[in-house]
Amino acid sequence: MLDPKAYLKSKILIVDDEPGNVLLLEQMMIQEGYDSLHSTSDPTQSLELFNEVQPDLVLLDLNMPRMDGFEVMEQLKIVDPESLVPVLVLTALKDEESKLRALRSGAKDFLGKPFDLTEANLRIKNLLEMRLLHQRVRMHNQLLEDQVQLRTAELERSTEELTDFAYIASHDLQEPLRKIIAFGDRLAGKFGSVLNDTGKDYIDRMQKSAIRMKGLIDGLLHFSRVTMHSAPFQEIDLNEVVSEVLADLEVQIERTKGRVEVDTLPRVEGGIFQMRQLFQNLISNGLKYHKDGVAPVIKIRYAGFNEKFEEIYIEDNGKGFDEKHLDRIFRPFERLHGHSEYGGTGMGLAICHKIVTHHKGQITARSQPSQGATFIVKLPSRQGVQ
Repeated sequence: MLDPKAYLKSKILIVDDEPGNVLLLEQMMIQEGYDSLHSTSDPTQSLELFNEVQPDLVLLDLNMPRMDGFEVMEQLKIVDPESLVPVLVLTALKDEESKLRALRSGAKDFLGKPFDLTEANLRIKNLLEMRLLHQRVRMHNQLLEDQVQLRTAELERSTEELTDFAYIASHDLQEPLRKIIAFGDRLAGKFGSVLNDTGKDYIDRMQKSAIRMKGLIDGLLHFSRVTMHSAPFQEIDLNEVVSEVLADLEVQIERTKGRVEVDTLPRVEGGIFQMRQLFQNLISNGLKYHKDGVAPVIKIRYAGFNEKFEEIYIEDNGKGFDEKHLDRIFRPFERLHGHSEYGGTGMGLAICHKIVTHHKGQITARSQPSQGATFIVKLPSRQGVQ
């Protein structure tokens, strides 16, 4: 809580070429309880005194020889460009043009000469209280900014540690899992003939679960690798990226009798392998979740440069989904369909989300059941542009 008398501790600088005015102001302010007063009758010394005192308020005469108050305020702008220190102008000038000029030069209030002491005291008190409130707000803002930076650094460190842990844990799980699969194959090969149907069913379930677990671990490894050991960003032609992805997916496209239509795409700054993984996951997703008896058609459309982002739509004519699940589809291991209906680990779209986020972009989707889905990818063309 602000002390009602805190303004009395403020430092005040008086600049007036008339010593009588300076003395009158000082006496009035001493009687009010101000204890940090500084003054000069030489306006050419005002800038030096300002730097030395670091005042909370300047009482400034406008009409002075050698250097008037307007020139003093112009100099003060150099050392106080944000006008944090209020200036109370002392002037006998009554014309509106001089007042407007003074406001443009940085004055916060006026006190006419000859000035009334009660009025002078109130105007000084109001400006100092305003100054104290501004200081309090700036202090709180700086404190909040420091806390945000600290918590952001802690979050980034925790995220990095969790990513490292996921990578190491997943990598270490690979070897025992490979042994489970290998010995399961040997068990089925050597002793399958002597096992009854129940024993064969147990082995089959074990193998399928182990293979699915391996897929989950592989997905977790891919997810953790998005930001670990990533190559430096470079300028990428997305046309070349998509062309290479379509070549890799040629067998899947032929098997599903699918078709992929591609607009001319922009160039962006990013990681080449991550961009390939992004488009491969999105196109493969459209090929996988096609409607029964309907060949998948995927359209990759360039929607142009919009609000600092290159906007790209990946549309399909597949099964779609209810948009109430939109917040789920980008989470790791989330699936809207059962394992028996579609293969996969539920990591594909989570990896897409992490890649786009890593590139300071955005990804979302629009869809309705049986109406296909449109994934909207927004990528900055340059990583320095925010």
